[in-house]
Amino acid sequence: MNVTHAMVLCAGLGTRLRPLTDERPKPLVPVRDRPLAAWAMERLAGAGARHLVANAHHLAEQIEPALAPWASRLGASLTVLREAELLGTGGGILNALPALGDDFFVFNGDVLAAPDLAAAAAAHRATDAWMTLVLRHDPRAERLGAIEVDGEGRVRRILGEGAAPDAPVRACLFTGVYVVSRRVADDLPRAGCVVRHTLRRLLARGERVSAVVDDGAWHDLGTPESYARAQFSMLRGELQGFEASPDAQYRGPDVSIEAGVDVAGPTVLGTGARVRGKGRIQRVIAWPGAEVVAPCSDQIVTPRSVVHLPTPGEGA
Repeated sequence: MNVTHAMVLCAGLGTRLRPLTDERPKPLVPVRDRPLAAWAMERLAGAGARHLVANAHHLAEQIEPALAPWASRLGASLTVLREAELLGTGGGILNALPALGDDFFVFNGDVLAAPDLAAAAAAHRATDAWMTLVLRHDPRAERLGAIEVDGEGRVRRILGEGAAPDAPVRACLFTGVYVVSRRVADDLPRAGCVVRHTLRRLLARGERVSAVVDDGAWHDLGTPESYARAQFSMLRGELQGFEASPDAQYRGPDVSIEAGVDVAGPTVLGTGARVRGKGRIQRVIAWPGAEVVAPCSDQIVTPRSVVHLPTPGEGA
């Protein structure tokens, strides 16, 4: 049986991604000309989710007009819940429970990932788990907040807390993708983090929290540099589960490029972008409707701002 309901978390402030998130909420920053959260919605619909819920807070009025057409295209319904005050992941899920099923996916709207959601749902039901987390191997796990899972796929410790495990464990990183049972309702905070609040309570009581380790493509687009790096990797075909673009370039509809401009990959030119001047542009991401002036490189260009990126030799 498929998991038919899902929540896409879209209410965060995206402070590390400023000034881009001064124009759009983080889940709506364009990735190859579609909102970032639309990539999550595509994965969810592909796994059988037909009823999608998104929460909204920062620039909340933009969420529904941007995501509803994608939901319709995917054959799914979309309910958008505005939060007057930021509720956090736990509070956001609690607020959305009336629109969700007995088991449902949760997918952070600010990550670009291609997890095996069917495998996560199967593990969730096979183990009768209260929650099932999608984790990944990552050398930064101990520094960023490890989730420790044993060989049978059971979460034993989180963030260095919990009883000492009686079996070997692996320290993994949480991807922000998970399956949740409605049984957690009484353990969700009115406002706060689902990991630091709910998951702690479940483990303290000995409830079953499962995990699947998935090392497919995953990027947290938290900064302008990581946002650009993920798109350039996608264009070059370096992200498993995402199509490459010819010549590592993407051009949306109605792009205009003046004579004398040489566009080199990797480059993203969103719908209606204009490129004027003379010379080469490369490693440029132009948002829909933005104007790029050649020659230039290592820039994110929006209708309101230009963000300069480190050159590849500087770590970009």
